[in-house]
Amino acid sequence: MKREELIAELNKKNVPEGIYSLDGIKDGECLCLIKAENAWDIVYNSRGEITYRESFNSEEQACDQFYQIMKEDYGW
Repeated sequence: MKREELIAELNKKNVPEGIYSLDGIKDGECLCLIKAENAWDIVYNSRGEITYRESFNSEEQACDQFYQIMKEDYGW
């Protein structure tokens, strides 16, 4: 899925916007999607410390994985 589709899915599932960011690193505790130079990264920011990082070659791969992580965390 693409970023816009991911936003729609997260909204449908009523995922609080404060626990994730699809526009880069956000302060606090949240899962973030970052567009890097030649990759898409998913990171978990824990009060300024990156505790998880995974890189993907495409937006679709990154968004699919981001959704899977949220799905597992919420038990959908």
